[in-house]
Amino acid sequence: MLTERQLLILDLIVRHYIEFEEPIGSKTLLKESALSLSSATIRNEMMRIEELGFLEKMHSSSGRIPSIQGYRYYVDQLLGKESEEVADDVKQTIKHGFQNPYREVQQVVEKSAEMLSFLTNYTALAIGPETKDSRLTGFRLVSLNEGHVMAILVTDKGHVENQIFSVSPGFSASEIEKIVNIFNQELVGRTLQEVFIKLQTDIPVIIRKYVDAKIDFTAIFNDIVAKLEHDRFHVGGSMNLLNHLDATMDKNKVKAILSMLNGSPDIHALFSNPNDGVGVKIGTELNNELLHNFSLITATYDTAGNGKGLIALLGPTNMPYQKMISIMKFMRYELSDSLNDLNK
Repeated sequence: MLTERQLLILDLIVRHYIEFEEPIGSKTLLKESALSLSSATIRNEMMRIEELGFLEKMHSSSGRIPSIQGYRYYVDQLLGKESEEVADDVKQTIKHGFQNPYREVQQVVEKSAEMLSFLTNYTALAIGPETKDSRLTGFRLVSLNEGHVMAILVTDKGHVENQIFSVSPGFSASEIEKIVNIFNQELVGRTLQEVFIKLQTDIPVIIRKYVDAKIDFTAIFNDIVAKLEHDRFHVGGSMNLLNHLDATMDKNKVKAILSMLNGSPDIHALFSNPNDGVGVKIGTELNNELLHNFSLITATYDTAGNGKGLIALLGPTNMPYQKMISIMKFMRYELSDSLNDLNK
């Protein structure tokens, strides 16, 4: 266990590396700090802290940098304290960004990712409220031309999706009206999960009874729900990640990281079992070899009964955690308020 003096030295080293991104030795640390210790004492303490796994050496340099374990301790201390005040200009940028007259949940969530990326110069990710408990509040079929119809689905969480599908040339306006009436009577007001079950059981039977048309609404609805899930996920500033890649990283790994940010299953795996509130995963804690030099700050937000979502920042392990955590906390509350206003 670290002594109080060792904890103070570790804190100073972490702060130095976050600000300057360079290793530090005992003499420089003594010069930069107000420690009433000799250089030899600081050097011995740094060696002990390194032995305990909180620091590591950079090549043959006598200077040291924080290890993942060192960052972990530093961040845990931050999470247990009051956040620092967010700068007024940052607050105003966030508040102003959410003042636009948005019509859909996706627009608000996407805006949050854009703002986070702009304010931090890191890669920001935002996930909209869960769709599994969403209820179908509206369904329409719109005839586009001979042989093509658009299905439009609206949920209680403000999601709007559409899917164009083909029908037989003789598909009439009266048949469209009958199907819409069936959906409104049988499906509107139910959760998407309930809708999916009924589409596999009751609805085909009812449609065959009243409509002389063969349409696979289960497949159509599957496509729409898949789009809902995909639209929950937004990335802002994906190219910012390139600024923090190891110069020795090969092109294939760079491509893999960019592919992951475009919505591969690996990126979704990062958000499994997120902390309720603000959480930080550092380096190897992300369980992804491509991201061992990165940290992920996540913050959940609530939409007053309409499900929870998540915002996140992906940046280097030496990101200024205190500042970033404060921005994330402020953003999560503003995002919740904006979505709640949208649902009123």
